[in-house]
Amino acid sequence: MAKHRLYIDSTIIVGNEIHLRMDRMHYIMNVLRLTIDDSLIIFDGSGHEYFAEIIEVNKKHVTLIPRELIHSEKPSSRIIRIGQCLIKKSKMDLMLQKTTELGVNVIIPLASQYSVIKIKKSNEKFKKDHWERITRSACEQCGRNFIPEIKNPRSIDKFINEKSNNFKIILDPASSKNFNEINPRDRNIDILIGPEGGFSNNEIETADRNKFVRVSMGPRILRAETAAMSAISIIQSLWGDMSADFPLKKR
Repeated sequence: MAKHRLYIDSTIIVGNEIHLRMDRMHYIMNVLRLTIDDSLIIFDGSGHEYFAEIIEVNKKHVTLIPRELIHSEKPSSRIIRIGQCLIKKSKMDLMLQKTTELGVNVIIPLASQYSVIKIKKSNEKFKKDHWERITRSACEQCGRNFIPEIKNPRSIDKFINEKSNNFKIILDPASSKNFNEINPRDRNIDILIGPEGGFSNNEIETADRNKFVRVSMGPRILRAETAAMSAISIIQSLWGDMSADFPLKKR
């Protein structure tokens, strides 16, 4: 069985040839060092993965042909959304990578009062493209066939005031409540995570008015990127697909 996985940014149909663009060509030829007749697993973010073979390599393109559907991933029964206040680039990249591996469904970058990082409107598309490349690469590595959706950056107030029936959590080191004391039941989960400088008093108060539940991660103050990874791990362990009674499904 092929050991390499590759994301394809078009719909995959068994038997239909796929011509890879330049950056994917470089990855296949110079990083994976694959050539004609080599095989790999490909996926397009729809939940399915396919066994494919390389049938042509030249200076203009690499051509793959999907031979068969080999696995279909079941969608998550619980949608988890992260509202992550903007943090420094390396930390943001790590947060995106690891929460993708842990199964987050939607990531929403937020501009907050104490965010060190500010994004100009003209740079939003560049940033979003960069973030999406990170999540796609994480899915290639971890065997995930659904790619998290990354929303355009927005203000924290817009996220907090958004009307939904989701169970809403805000990480607050000053809270006396922990994850074991809450229960979202069968609701989807929104989790709000602050920047390096934390939340302002006004942001905490606004979250309170909008029914966010304050939850502490314990006695230690975690960095923003660590808090995101830890929170998703706990949520998946208590109520998601890392829970003790989750059946192991091998490919």
